[in-house]
Amino acid sequence: MKKIMPCILVGLLAACSSQNTQDVKTQFIDDGQKHPLVILLGGSDGGNTLAKPQWQPIFDRLNETGMSVASLGYFGTDSTPSNAAELSLEEIEKRISLLANSDKINNNCVAVFGFSKGAELALLLGSHFDSINHVVAVMPSHVTWNAVKTVTDKSSWTLKNQPLAYISAPLFSWQMQKGNVTGKFTPAFEQALGKATELEIEQARIPIDKNEGPVLLVSAKQDEIWPSYDMANEVMKYLEKQDYEYSFEHIALEGGHYAFDRQTLNQVSEFLKQHLVASCRS
Repeated sequence: MKKIMPCILVGLLAACSSQNTQDVKTQFIDDGQKHPLVILLGGSDGGNTLAKPQWQPIFDRLNETGMSVASLGYFGTDSTPSNAAELSLEEIEKRISLLANSDKINNNCVAVFGFSKGAELALLLGSHFDSINHVVAVMPSHVTWNAVKTVTDKSSWTLKNQPLAYISAPLFSWQMQKGNVTGKFTPAFEQALGKATELEIEQARIPIDKNEGPVLLVSAKQDEIWPSYDMANEVMKYLEKQDYEYSFEHIALEGGHYAFDRQTLNQVSEFLKQHLVASCRS
């Protein structure tokens, strides 16, 4: 298993399809002790992609490092919205909190570990909910984007029943449609960011400085799906500007959107071991 990066759907590109409708998969350590919990969040393919057998090494590696794990589908599963637009952050956090209330979990030690669209979600959850205090965002964004897998121009998320401000990379833009031929969708997102005003960027910016714990970003320098390297750098600059008091790191990979591999997983595991597991023991 060389690469373990989940799939993503942007524009009309379907890198893979999700046939899994399982809402959640858990792999909790059962040794009579309470362990930290890591919540895995897949990309914009929907369903619960990370519950599939090919992603089992993520569960096993995190368990080996002392963390219980759950993968959570947030749309396109049996008990979640079928549409990816205006998903309630409160409803997603509520489901995470229910998992964290297990007698096998230390519910003061919860991390979210998201990929691509799930990285956007992970950063938002860390920004807005005290129940989550460690964030790993793989191929992240510094702003909220429009909803995926829908032709309507809507926000991806709501908070307090209000849609979050967002930057729109339209499904039917020329750059997005061109990507269906070239396989490169990053120009569509770069164009959307370039057209956005400074105010629009600030309104859509994910306020990750409100998070109360360490943040790890993993990006790809040659990302063909969206500009994760540049957007991760924007998150880093923002946290530096805000004098963020917790540890924040950026692993920049050579390669494209699916460059996350076993070596990177080991780096993520060590980060979580150092910060999440260690803090739960103190």
